[in-house]
Amino acid sequence: MRNIVGLLALFAVCACKSEPTFDERYEAAQEQITDKAEELDRDLDTPSAAETEVAKENKSKN
Repeated sequence: MRNIVGLLALFAVCACKSEPTFDERYEAAQEQITDKAEELDRDLDTPSAAETEVAKENKSKN
């Protein structure tokens, strides 16, 4: 019986996970923001097929 109570107490302690600190949350948010900014920069730097076609048409008209 004592073993069971001891195991239950051990499981209860293991199940309790502390919340992340402010610094941990800040670092995670900063990483997400940086990743999203890099993704947006790549999207803006890469011309789409439609933009390329319009540029070709404008060039051929001139």
